[in-house]
Amino acid sequence: MIEKIKIFYLKSIKRRLIITITLTHIILMSVFVYDLLSEQKNFLYTQNIKQVKSLTKSVAQNSVLWILSNDYIGLEELISSISKYPNLEYAMILNKEGKIIAHNDKEYINLYLSDDLSLAFLLSKKIEPYMLVQNDEIIDYIMPIFRENQHIAWVRIALNQNEISQNLEQIFYEAILFILIAIIIGYLFSYFLATNITKDLYTLIKVATQTATGNRNQRADIKREDELGILSNEINKMLDKIEENEKQLEISNKELEKDIVKLELMDSKLTQLNRDLEKKVEEKTYELKKLNENLKKEIKEEVEQNRQKDNMLFQQSKMASMGEMIENIAHQWRQPLSFISTSASGIKLNKEYDTLTDELLNEAVDNIMNSTKFLSNTIDDFRDFYRVDKIKEKFNIKDVLDKTLKLTSSRFTNRAIKVIEDCEDITILGFENELVQVFINILNNARDVLEKLPYEERFIFVTIKKIENEAYISLKDNANGIEPTILEKIFEPYFTTKSPDKGTGIGLFMSKEIIEKHFHGKIIAVNETYIYNKKEYKGANFIITIPF
Repeated sequence: MIEKIKIFYLKSIKRRLIITITLTHIILMSVFVYDLLSEQKNFLYTQNIKQVKSLTKSVAQNSVLWILSNDYIGLEELISSISKYPNLEYAMILNKEGKIIAHNDKEYINLYLSDDLSLAFLLSKKIEPYMLVQNDEIIDYIMPIFRENQHIAWVRIALNQNEISQNLEQIFYEAILFILIAIIIGYLFSYFLATNITKDLYTLIKVATQTATGNRNQRADIKREDELGILSNEINKMLDKIEENEKQLEISNKELEKDIVKLELMDSKLTQLNRDLEKKVEEKTYELKKLNENLKKEIKEEVEQNRQKDNMLFQQSKMASMGEMIENIAHQWRQPLSFISTSASGIKLNKEYDTLTDELLNEAVDNIMNSTKFLSNTIDDFRDFYRVDKIKEKFNIKDVLDKTLKLTSSRFTNRAIKVIEDCEDITILGFENELVQVFINILNNARDVLEKLPYEERFIFVTIKKIENEAYISLKDNANGIEPTILEKIFEPYFTTKSPDKGTGIGLFMSKEIIEKHFHGKIIAVNETYIYNKKEYKGANFIITIPF
């Protein structure tokens, strides 16, 4: 409900102006009426108090002689003379003991005051004027009567407040009528004010809408000197500028068409260079295809020679990573291929404009040759990764990590994942490519979960150091760790939390098999909380220990 009211209020400036000004009128008039009623009430109450005191004092002064002469008839006439006083509740004269000797109602004459309030006052022995009751219904005042400083009697008069309540009620109804009139006036004022302001806004909206649909000839005709007039003038200037820019753009397009004709002529000269480049790419692609065919043949022969479960899973794991390696090669080829194309295009353009110098030509040819060499080296790295190691050799763990990161760098760079290394040089005996595969499996898993984090907070920490007679390897990320319920299952064969097209569930199983059976080491996974750059992170830490 609140949201609907908010939308209703905010959706229109005109509506907001009308509602705001009208509500302001209501609030101000309500405050005024409340203040008026309060002041009027206090004034009338004060007047009644003054009246009862004045009337009591007058009766006290005029009753002295009648009391001394015990002329009760005179006292009754005195009380009777004020009995028609407006709002008089009762008037009486008492002797010192509280006996009524004169009253506007004769039935009370010769009776004693017996109410608790009166008795309490008489017993207090106070001989001074006193306000017995003062509330919204009645004012009851008592005053002693003196004769030459001698207390001889009491006069007590009470006035009711009915007339005040009636007056306040009449004032209240008149105030309500006044508020309604003020609301109507405020609404009419705000309506005409809002209409005057928003009609020009609608004109600007109409111009903006027609401009958005492609009609640039519309202009806002608003003759004002306030902010809306300034805005209208600025919009008109903007539309004039757009129209001028479109004309300039049309001229530029014609000149561009002439340049395109020239570029088409230049393009024919680049064709031969592109053909040569395509030929080289086809040659490298053929080499890669042959390499893949040989790799498949070796995998098939290996599976046929050994039907053991762990060897079969090992080959499956390697095949699973093959697709990622090919994708890495494709990512790494894009930049040098683009660089070769840019250099060739530069040669052609400079030749056309007679600006091709020997220095520019040599620089472009060097760039093309370096890029071609990079493509060739990438294929060699890929071939080395899939080479089947037959004999255990000594190798440096840090070099293996560098080779792994080189093969997978594009996949991490494209995902803004930063690899932070703290590595020592440690040499161990074993199969180098198998350790590469272990690193790739762990790093790929980290990459998949890190993709879900913000770009500026994707880290992988790699630590390699010596601890006694073992190589300690730690690969840690900041992807909030592995669910405790599945932490013990991640090294089981075919266990995976990925979809079938992204994971086979054998990568970590084969990593454990390689470390334990081929390197006689251990691999575990734990969740770890740590501090980096004064900020706390949590992630999975794969710890590998290999004796040497």
